[in-house]
Amino acid sequence: MYGAPVGPGGSRLPGNRGPWWVQVVVSSLILLAYLVAQVAAYAVGDTTERWTQYGLSGAVLVVFVVITAAWARSGWRVIVAVLLGLLFVGLERLALLPFYLDLSVTQEWSADVFRLASMAATAMLLTGLVVVWSVARRRTAMTWVGLLPAAGLIALGTWATYYHQPDFGVDLTATEVTLPLHYWIGVVAFESVFGVAAVLVLWACDAIGLATRRSVTTSTPATTPNVESFRTTQLYRTQAGHPDLRETERYRPPPPPLAQPPRRPDDPSFRTTQIRRPHDSGTRDA
Repeated sequence: MYGAPVGPGGSRLPGNRGPWWVQVVVSSLILLAYLVAQVAAYAVGDTTERWTQYGLSGAVLVVFVVITAAWARSGWRVIVAVLLGLLFVGLERLALLPFYLDLSVTQEWSADVFRLASMAATAMLLTGLVVVWSVARRRTAMTWVGLLPAAGLIALGTWATYYHQPDFGVDLTATEVTLPLHYWIGVVAFESVFGVAAVLVLWACDAIGLATRRSVTTSTPATTPNVESFRTTQLYRTQAGHPDLRETERYRPPPPPLAQPPRRPDDPSFRTTQIRRPHDSGTRDA
């Protein structure tokens, strides 16, 4: 769901929203807007009630899901992206609840509960961002090839965020201290970099699929009616000089013209010859 660039090539494929560089710019702006809004939500919420921080950061995720769905490539992707986004946002907010409940409720809870809750919240956030963005923007089945390395990056980010997140120069052991802005910038950036890396892996696989699709389309020209007729004729070619009945039936010669009545011979003697009667012949002999 992060603003990863789209596949290479300037051609307009179905579902595109302009040339590739326009899509890169828009996707980068969406990512930047998310990071700024999330940092602002944590920083403002830190100066007010903790439930304000909880609500603001959750609202940023919901708005980001809506914007990403609006940037989807087709209608059905909008619906699926919104549903999946709201599902992962709900799971992430549910996992974060123990950190915002009153201490009178959670003081008896073990450290394992908070550890699992923290890691589950990070995993739901990263997974939701990657899945929703991929549903909205990816175009080929080659994207599925990148699921395994993307899942590995999400697992690595979940582990690193809990066990190895830097303190960014802030004493986290102090109580009742408002955290500075650079701390929230570092926290959001450190967590987001693993999601961006996972999206880039899926983008690379999708780019390979698009390049393969274009190469196949270029190497196979469209069949014209004349070419198709020629190929059909070739199927009825004879072998070894023997006629093929199928070719004879397909290219049967036209019927002969209708027979004309015999003409009278053009002989002048035919018109001038006199026909004698029998009695005329006998009279002359006598």
